[in-house]
Amino acid sequence: MKPARPELLAPAGSMEALRAAVENGADAVYLGAHAFSARGYAANFSDKELEEAIDYAHLRGVKVYVTVNTLLRDGEMEAALDLLCRLKEMGSDAVLVQDIGLLSLGRQYVPDLPLHASTQMTLHNSEGALFTKELGIERVVLSRECSLEEIKRIGETSGLETEAFIHGALCISYSGQCLLSSIIGGRSGNRGYCAQPCRKGYRLKKDGKTVKTEGTYILSPKDLNSSPCIPALLKTGISSLKIEGRMKRPEYVAGVVGTYSRLLDRCLEDTKKCSVSRKEAETLEQLFNRGFTEGYFFKNPRGELMSRLRPYNRGVFAGTVKSYDSKSRRVTVELKASLSAGDGILFAGTDREGREEKEEGWVIRQMYRGNKPVKQANSGDTVEIPFNVEVRPGNPVYRTLDKGLMDTLEKSYTSETSLRKIPVLMKAGVWEGKPLELTLWDSDSNSVTVKSEYVVEKALRQPGEKEQLARQFSKLGNTGFEPETIDVDVHGEVFVPVKEINQLRNRAVSELEKLRIVRGKRKPCPEPGIKLPKLAAWPHPEQPLLAVSVYSPGELEEAIDGGADLLYYGEGLFCSGKGRERDKAFHFEADYERAVRMVRAAGRKVYFKTPRIVKDPEMLAVSEILEAAKALAADGVLVSNLGVFRLAKARGVPVILDSPLNVFNSYALDFFCKKGAERVTLSPELTLEEIGPLAAAGPAEAIVHGRLELMESEHCVVGGLLGGKKERCTAPCRNGNYALVDEKNYEFPLVMDPACRMHLLNSKALCMLEYVPKLLDARVASIRIETLGMSRKEKEEQGIRELTRMYRAAIDIYLEKGKTGNWTCDKLGKGFTTGHYFRGVK
Repeated sequence: MKPARPELLAPAGSMEALRAAVENGADAVYLGAHAFSARGYAANFSDKELEEAIDYAHLRGVKVYVTVNTLLRDGEMEAALDLLCRLKEMGSDAVLVQDIGLLSLGRQYVPDLPLHASTQMTLHNSEGALFTKELGIERVVLSRECSLEEIKRIGETSGLETEAFIHGALCISYSGQCLLSSIIGGRSGNRGYCAQPCRKGYRLKKDGKTVKTEGTYILSPKDLNSSPCIPALLKTGISSLKIEGRMKRPEYVAGVVGTYSRLLDRCLEDTKKCSVSRKEAETLEQLFNRGFTEGYFFKNPRGELMSRLRPYNRGVFAGTVKSYDSKSRRVTVELKASLSAGDGILFAGTDREGREEKEEGWVIRQMYRGNKPVKQANSGDTVEIPFNVEVRPGNPVYRTLDKGLMDTLEKSYTSETSLRKIPVLMKAGVWEGKPLELTLWDSDSNSVTVKSEYVVEKALRQPGEKEQLARQFSKLGNTGFEPETIDVDVHGEVFVPVKEINQLRNRAVSELEKLRIVRGKRKPCPEPGIKLPKLAAWPHPEQPLLAVSVYSPGELEEAIDGGADLLYYGEGLFCSGKGRERDKAFHFEADYERAVRMVRAAGRKVYFKTPRIVKDPEMLAVSEILEAAKALAADGVLVSNLGVFRLAKARGVPVILDSPLNVFNSYALDFFCKKGAERVTLSPELTLEEIGPLAAAGPAEAIVHGRLELMESEHCVVGGLLGGKKERCTAPCRNGNYALVDEKNYEFPLVMDPACRMHLLNSKALCMLEYVPKLLDARVASIRIETLGMSRKEKEEQGIRELTRMYRAAIDIYLEKGKTGNWTCDKLGKGFTTGHYFRGVK
């Protein structure tokens, strides 16, 4: 039995890219409005352009999904819902969302608009998919880190449509879990404005000393290329194959979509034909690549995932520099690929000491072979190219732009003759003394029948033949239709002027076009402008609580002595430093019973921490934490993903939600509280001013101290660089403390976990000690100290016990006497940050 053809889903950052996708075989496209799109720097579409795009695609049998997949502020929610209403009316086939507040309100106010869960929701396990299904989600865009086996399992377990990226740029962090751009420059990836700091240069340090690495772009992944994986992807039952690239030019979209469309057709026709041709492989490589990888589909690629030498397009290897003549200013190149006038090339390489040289790009205007000017040269030729910068012999030359290819691809979507045709059945009736009649049916069960004002005449000379009339009726020309069959019913000896046939046929085509467009439309929302009712205020506690996250029994004891009300206990979640044995799955050796005894003896509360990322096979270990919480009568668990939240509620374990769930507005907070969360940790991208209205809607927690986790990655930089070439890493992280250092010399600590995932922490610790009164005035239910990543020096100088005492005192003196006290971050040392509390994000 042949597998079903999955949808080929293409990016469209502009109308030109949309046409390129449609004309080259896309089954669906995804695009963004001017607001609330996770690609805020793309051209995107105005309301008028959105409707034109949807109509254009629907006319040609292509679906359109619109991205409204950013986190939303309270003041943006009504505008986002209005956008959903307009998209529903325009006929958008679905909308992608990230924000859980918009998701819950969208189901309430726009119930007949299909919603897809964006990859920004970090869905990577079956429980998480089931959680979204219960909210009305029809399709989940899975995390790029999911294997083919995991894609299949999640689809079969949840019964949802599954979508996965198959080509284009990769993020080093799990999507939706990266704060690096946000913290460094205030441009939030969760709000659609990622500045891609992962493509910058970094140094690796071990125990304070720089480690020599091959290349400095050690957070920059290669590009995903799944063309060799199509047969295996088809076996997973996946619903949609997604190409990344809303920031790419239309020619890129045309070339990549066309290649995958042809490949899919061949695979479904005959699996023996399912290989990528040499020409197709070169096209994909030429259009854009930082080197290619199959990602995580089959295994963890470890170091093979990364493009450490250069973080940008390298094109196709075109040859090697033989010499440079400084007098004529010409570089001699021995070619391994063809070059033509108008092509773009890149001279790369290293200096005599092996250091990376500045790479130089050039557009070929002139080229010589044997001192004769030529417009084209082939592999094996030696050519001279005028170039003003000296380059070293032996350095590689890359063709970064193939002008001939780009011109061909451009014609595919700019030609007046459409490549994309809808097959139609045609039936014409030609009766003497009656009007002409023509009926068109398309493959989507649309049909139109039109009649002429002209009355068919009797032929005075030679009557029109059936075949001749059929040929004239079937001339659909540059329309979006092509005749599959045509039946002409002729009665009598008739004569029909060609002009009358053409007019009738054109009317029928126009009516069918209108019908195809109109059938995609939906009724408008009942009211043009949605006005959300004010959320009911919750009863604020008189005494806000002080929470502390700790990772060992000793730290737990210090936090209790310091006056913590709540303890989040995460022993075994991380394994930085020496002496920790690790394997490829979570297993916890935490002494939960001892922890509960210690906390209970002090009259405090304890919640067991659970991981941010939990694949299906790891759910067993998390289930053990949930069972331990129940058996030991702990107060509950701290949860960081939707799957564990669903599992915990099903097991009857009380839950506090952690910051990775990106609660950015009061509607998301209200939703989670109604779903049973005791308290919700707010997004660290919120300002103090924004926290107040949110805290009014439910019990909110704010992180006030410690190193924020800026990303979690399936790729471990340390293991990729230093863990050997074999499939299993030698775990070098057991023997030292590691950090990444950026171009401005800021140092970002790294910690690893038992599943070999890497956690990148902020270079500066957050400290809001002197602003505790402002947080209390905002009526948060609790404030939290995070101790992950505290260095030995920090623990010796301030200690968790003393740090907790200072925050405890700041809370108590303000609540008892209304005074702010004299506690400041300066007393704890230097180099602290207030994060986004006063600057916010774009």
